[in-house]
Amino acid sequence: MNYSVIGALLLSATVTNEALGQRPAAAGKGQGRGYEIAGQLSQAPAGTQVYLRNEADARRRPLDSAATDAAGRFRLRGPLAAPGVYELYSKLSRENLYLPLAPGSRLQVRAAAPQLQATAAVSGAPEAAALAHMQRQQRQAMQRIEALMPRRPAETDTAATRAFERQWAAEFRAFQGAAQRVARGPSYTAPFAAVSFLSSFDEYKPFLDSATVRYVQQWPASPYTQRLLRDQAVARATAVGQLAPDISLPTPQGNAVALSSLRGKYVLMDFWASWCGPCRRENPELLKLYQAYRGKGLELYSVATDDKPEAWRKAIAADGLTWTQVFDDPKAAQPAKETYGIRALPTTILLDPQGRIIAKNMRGEALAAKLADLLP
Repeated sequence: MNYSVIGALLLSATVTNEALGQRPAAAGKGQGRGYEIAGQLSQAPAGTQVYLRNEADARRRPLDSAATDAAGRFRLRGPLAAPGVYELYSKLSRENLYLPLAPGSRLQVRAAAPQLQATAAVSGAPEAAALAHMQRQQRQAMQRIEALMPRRPAETDTAATRAFERQWAAEFRAFQGAAQRVARGPSYTAPFAAVSFLSSFDEYKPFLDSATVRYVQQWPASPYTQRLLRDQAVARATAVGQLAPDISLPTPQGNAVALSSLRGKYVLMDFWASWCGPCRRENPELLKLYQAYRGKGLELYSVATDDKPEAWRKAIAADGLTWTQVFDDPKAAQPAKETYGIRALPTTILLDPQGRIIAKNMRGEALAAKLADLLP
């Protein structure tokens, strides 16, 4: 079971802002088609900075900012070239609030600064209500899932583990239902919901493939539509039966090892991270399999998706991992996790001696049985 998921992309615009009431009305080209957000935050001292950024901007640059007045009020506004989903955030909150904005949008936002998602009331556009509901569902599901985690049974307790997984899946379905309603809708926010909240789950692939056909017709320039198209291309390139795309990444010692250099053996690719609890719990099982089958023609190629190389090195030493370990730099032009469409950790991909993909996402008893069949 994957307990961790991943997703994001590209749009642009820039403008600066000052506190409510301190900015003169701006005239000029494009202003009539710009956006405006009038907001008020409780529990926000005067001068609290509020930021807006394009959710699809991979560089996470603020599009606009404003300081609250003594009553917590602020105003953000500027030109806007195309519809998109934006994030409202403040250093007082760990939660970002998704806002739909199109040329001409006029939104009103009320929330408590420490809990933007949980307390937000957004009006001014029908898309805003749907997104706000989806975010509340997500937050509630995450809270219940966090409460579940300490009660997760040991993997050896099969009946208890299955009961736990059923409860885990039920919590996700509640949120995913809200996200799917947005993804089915007629708004430009549909591709955003599909990419950000459904694309990490294999069970939604048929729905996403069908929805993408409509998105291409209605919103071909949307960065989320383009992301779905890229995901489809990656899925085709990394499907069972395909030759695995070659990658060459550095080991802890700094030496690059190409995946193709391991041909002639069965290779289990393992995408993981030092911070991923489920990944770390699976490492002892992978070690057992490696010790059992390395002499029979198995090699492991573990790809770390960490952003902190030192934490990765420490995890390798702590877990006693003796097979090929490589680092997937998230700042690279084309990270390996993007080449393989990795959306959840841990993820495994099994290759035959010719380098073709023969199985994906096998773990535990299923993986052990597969290797026993291939390497008796």
